[in-house]
Amino acid sequence: MPVLSRKPSSALALAALIPLVACAPAPSSSGTDTGPQSSGLIVLKGRIDAPGAKRVLLVETQRNSVTPVELTNGAFQASVPPGQYAITLLDANNQPQGLLFQNAGTIFELNGDTDLAGLSWNAAAHTLKTVSALKTVSALKTVSAFRTAAEDDDVDLRDMRSLNAAIAGNGRAPQVELGQVFTSGTGDFDEDLVPNFLDNDNNANGVFDNLEGLETQAIAFDGDPAILAELKKSRFIVFDNLKLDAEQLRAADGDSLPYTDQHVLTFHYPVSPALATQIDSVSLHGAPAFAEGTVLEPAGGYTSSAYPAKGSSWASSGYRLPLTQQGGAPNYAIWVKPKSDPTPSVLTLKVKLKSGAEALIATRLFYVFNAPARVMAINGNPITYPIPPNTVGTRFKPMPVGASGDVTLIAERPKTSTDGTPIFGMNVQAQIFYLDASGNQIPGEMGTTPPFPDKGTMEEPLTLTIPRELLKTKIGTTDVASYQVDFMLSGRHGDNAAQLFWIKP
Repeated sequence: MPVLSRKPSSALALAALIPLVACAPAPSSSGTDTGPQSSGLIVLKGRIDAPGAKRVLLVETQRNSVTPVELTNGAFQASVPPGQYAITLLDANNQPQGLLFQNAGTIFELNGDTDLAGLSWNAAAHTLKTVSALKTVSALKTVSAFRTAAEDDDVDLRDMRSLNAAIAGNGRAPQVELGQVFTSGTGDFDEDLVPNFLDNDNNANGVFDNLEGLETQAIAFDGDPAILAELKKSRFIVFDNLKLDAEQLRAADGDSLPYTDQHVLTFHYPVSPALATQIDSVSLHGAPAFAEGTVLEPAGGYTSSAYPAKGSSWASSGYRLPLTQQGGAPNYAIWVKPKSDPTPSVLTLKVKLKSGAEALIATRLFYVFNAPARVMAINGNPITYPIPPNTVGTRFKPMPVGASGDVTLIAERPKTSTDGTPIFGMNVQAQIFYLDASGNQIPGEMGTTPPFPDKGTMEEPLTLTIPRELLKTKIGTTDVASYQVDFMLSGRHGDNAAQLFWIKP
């Protein structure tokens, strides 16, 4: 949940925790849909004058259906089923910019054709307002006692910090426990005025952690119920990878994304063999601006006969996800080097079936790394950044750690791209690669420490110990001269932030 504050924030982090439930018709992608309407649908339209606005996102909170609608000269129109909707504004990178707010509510009952007319955009508060009379179905309850300084236009959707952090700071417990999230049937289970799909602190623990974004998916589809059941079984997953050599890490300079060229975005849509036979194509729908990047080779042993050429423009293929295989399991997947800084965003797949039906499947890239874990000390020896090339700790000048005893690394946590907030709850692990006297990797073996979850606090750094027995002195008949250590933190969906460091006996 965002902080309720009068101050606009330049930050945005996205995460939500909602169970996957049912369906809604696939929308028109046009902002001015004037064609015949299907039975049972209502028309929702309006106009917004907001610089940089690209789309409107309609979040149906009961069906868990998310419908992106293009703005055409500021106007939008969509045919959707009746329901309880939250409405937010998206920019060119699909970042939520403003949430519709009226009468202390952000989720509205829409049972008939609704003209929102001219929506007013409050850039400072990141809110939208309309003069249309809308029935509010959400209001503050559990956290109302902590909102004494807030007013109706004070919901700051772009701020990733949690109101519960302030509650915890006052000695009060967070109002929502993680276990309650899965049993709640409301579209705003913590009743903080931010619908679940857009809530930044979904488990309301006051910490930005790797549990944010768990189970985030929504489907718009009105086709065969059997196909819908198969669609529900599949997960659309998008994650960021950022792996840097020791000398690539910079001193903190205030840049929210100082490593633009090193990010690798992975888009995965694994499906059952039965569903794969029904699919004609899978592509990114309403691609964010940063997705106009170049294609990278598949990782992790994936193969494909239709994979685009390395270095080609993803946009030139219509943002298609080619069908790949890993161990015989079908997965529509692609690896992309983004053209510009990736950002937390709403991402939607268009799955076109051979029957001609289409499904929209929405998820969120809920954080992008500002920096990986940063090793600050090895066996008590402090490390200062930036590290000049070819100095201690780099590939050609490994740091001596002695010939006996375990090796302990102290590191800072990975940080988000929004305001440099540390990310908690990731799995911590070291991978050790064995190098010969020329600095080349000796094939055939790699050492790994057992992964463990980061359950630390803001006040304590990450500590990782490499047992001496993992620092082998010989692989086969080849002497080991040094070691490449990847200090790696990984998330539930595959997101990975690692620093590569070099040590020697």
